[in-house]
Amino acid sequence: MRICIAQTRVRAAALEQNFAAMKAAIAKARADGADLIVFPEMALPGYFLGDAWERPHFLKACQEYAQQLAALSNDVAILFGSVGVDPTARNEDGRIRKYNAAFVAQSGRFLMNEKLQLPFWPKALLPNYREFDDTRHFHDLRKLALERGVAPEQLLNPAMIRLRNGTTVRLGIGLCEDAWDEDYAFKPYSALCSAQHKPDLLINLSCSPFTLGKQSRRKKLFCSMSTKAGLPVVYVNAVGSQNVGKTIFSFDGQSGIYLGQDFFPTAEPFAECSETIDPAEITSNKTPIRMSEAPSERIQEIQIALEKGLSFVREEWQLRKVVVGVSGGIDSALSAVLHARVFGAENVTCVNLPSQYNSQLTINAAHQLAKNLNCAYASLSIEESVKLTLRQLEDARQQGVEIPATLNPLVAENIQARDRGSRLVASVSSALGAVFPCNANKSEMTVGYSTLYGDHAGYLAPLGDLWKGDVYALAAHYNSTIYGKEIIPQDTLNVKPSAELSPQQDITKGLGDPLHYPYHDELFRLWVEEWNRHDCESVIDAWMKGTLAAWLSPEAAFYLSQNFKTQEAFEADVRRWWSAYVGMGAFKRVQAPPVLALTRRAFGFDHREAVGLHLARGK
Repeated sequence: MRICIAQTRVRAAALEQNFAAMKAAIAKARADGADLIVFPEMALPGYFLGDAWERPHFLKACQEYAQQLAALSNDVAILFGSVGVDPTARNEDGRIRKYNAAFVAQSGRFLMNEKLQLPFWPKALLPNYREFDDTRHFHDLRKLALERGVAPEQLLNPAMIRLRNGTTVRLGIGLCEDAWDEDYAFKPYSALCSAQHKPDLLINLSCSPFTLGKQSRRKKLFCSMSTKAGLPVVYVNAVGSQNVGKTIFSFDGQSGIYLGQDFFPTAEPFAECSETIDPAEITSNKTPIRMSEAPSERIQEIQIALEKGLSFVREEWQLRKVVVGVSGGIDSALSAVLHARVFGAENVTCVNLPSQYNSQLTINAAHQLAKNLNCAYASLSIEESVKLTLRQLEDARQQGVEIPATLNPLVAENIQARDRGSRLVASVSSALGAVFPCNANKSEMTVGYSTLYGDHAGYLAPLGDLWKGDVYALAAHYNSTIYGKEIIPQDTLNVKPSAELSPQQDITKGLGDPLHYPYHDELFRLWVEEWNRHDCESVIDAWMKGTLAAWLSPEAAFYLSQNFKTQEAFEADVRRWWSAYVGMGAFKRVQAPPVLALTRRAFGFDHREAVGLHLARGK
């Protein structure tokens, strides 16, 4: 049996483009003598579409394009993911019933799912966590079984196709979450394989977003499934970028065939590819990746995912030019490197915006960075404009507005940050027909350590899912491994992180940010990324029991032991940052640009929160 695994780029709601890509892959599969071509989950309409699923006209267009795909199946069977519509039934919200479904077409028509009397195979398990909100839009096999008064396994059945040689093959079809069944009572693939008519082959159609370390988890899951079933598992995932408004997700593909404890990839990660292969012959012409093999270096995985994700965003949003506000610090330096690599250095302008508080060291580092990247550069002082703002505030005070004669130092700092971002960087970007990024990292976004409408603004926060330690590690990786020379200046890597907005942040005196990032990164991670997330009280409780250090790296645990000798000191620090996290940090995050997701808990739709939820308690 020759199977074409079509790792296509799936664009959200772009039916014409997705259909064209699928049509081209079908033509290639036909030329390669494939019996079957398999596409990802929701390959035709896209997956993260928001409430576009509520538009009847869009659903009708999905059905029309699906029929056009079926018409191409005269000499090759086609298996693809799309929305399955049952016009005779309604969802629980009263709208027309929709399924996340797999369609099988052969000989110019869709095969009928005989047990359901529907022309598709519905997804059984709908994810309803992290960024997923499938139950908002789709019905599922379990609900259908409940309606019909039968067990879900009674509605499962393989799809049967004919090969070119006349042989009939039973396909055990599942969609993404159907395989991730550890915490579900119903396990679709196990039920399929224990039925009287066991499949000859298992297939999983996925539209599975990238997260760090996910491929290792996939290998463990699907190798185990293949071993238990004694069958090959064909895994087909999408590539590209889709978003849920506040969070941008990349899709890494990683398609291939799982056979026992081996994985045989058929495409490079993040790349479109269609390859025809016979599972029975795969061991003779493919090199397997053993399940036990060590995963790739984390920092390399971050680098590739960031560049690929940013590239997808650039293409899909049709962006051409970027203006990066470069301070001489590490975050803006890394942002400039990323954009130069993805957009091309000729399309990136670096702008340094010094005030009286910026050191010559960071000013020089910003200029050197632009030279090293071969990007256009300008240094634009904000001193005069800041003075103008202060004079106008005094004018307002003289006219009766109750502005203090001596401003709060934080107000003076914010004036500078907003003048840099909202006025100058935004103006240069507008003049060039460009966009500008928010350079904030995840550590800063956690506690709101940025200025709303200032450095918090931008078209995207490409570093918004990177902790500060990851930013430093990635910067060093670019210098040592990718470029093999000093692109990000060593002064930037060595200098103490600082906003340089006041005398209290003078880097020449060793002053700067109030966070010790190697420790606070890990503290914040406990609050943000743990699956069962910790809070202020659980962290304090762990410290009192002497178990907190076990949750941290040796470096962070050492800092903890050396700097918090009393419970009062420890509690004061934890409560300070917890209050910032759930208070002003949350207020700023809901107004932040979209974040390019890398981890299992990126800010935005993947980290849902209520503004001001804890403010009344002051914690």
